[in-house]
Amino acid sequence: MIVWALLCISYHKSLYAKPIDKQSVLAALTLNLARFTTWPDSDNPVLNVCVIGNNVVQTSFSNLNVKTINGKKVQLLNRSRLRPLEHCQVIFFGDLKKNLAKRALIDIVGQDTLTIGEGIDFLKAGGMVALEQQRGKMQLNINLPVVQQTGLVVSSRILNLATIFEFPAGKE
Repeated sequence: MIVWALLCISYHKSLYAKPIDKQSVLAALTLNLARFTTWPDSDNPVLNVCVIGNNVVQTSFSNLNVKTINGKKVQLLNRSRLRPLEHCQVIFFGDLKKNLAKRALIDIVGQDTLTIGEGIDFLKAGGMVALEQQRGKMQLNINLPVVQQTGLVVSSRILNLATIFEFPAGKE
């Protein structure tokens, strides 16, 4: 009888459980990556997280209601027009054509900006972190030479979880 009651309760909860969409997972992972990254200008009280993508991508970030990361006030900025990017400490490239992403990555070379996108092609274009869904799980891929060219420090805990790639910046 107790087992039957537990089954009924768990079935009832699963009926009302809200499914987690891919974009929400990518948004949450992006902000968690920011938590495990250190910027050289750590005195800045604001962390500008710029989001490039369609309305679904923008909404997935705004739904997180993040107030602070590592003591810094998080400011989510919509950059669907790809400008301006110079004040971004984190940029998530969502739903963007490869050639546009590559151009934007070239524009920010030399800045201490954590760049996050999807797929290995993003790393080949000069991105730092690529998130990729494989067999129902998110795979974390890091282009280590591009990260090392900046003043950013990604936690060893993240590096240990990731698959490390070594694509020179902007080479395909």
